[in-house]
Amino acid sequence: MFYVYLIKSISHPEQKYIGQTDDLKKRLTQHNAGYSIHTENINLGNW
Repeated sequence: MFYVYLIKSISHPEQKYIGQTDDLKKRLTQHNAGYSIHTENINLGNW
């Protein structure tokens, strides 16, 4: 099953990202580790 998700930066709550995945925990870990070109900006902090 696939999920559509919305995440926002903890340090910059105005920054949001919408994506889709079949593994939410793994995908959030990937965002926080910088594996997504759309959310890798170090200045945005954790998602």
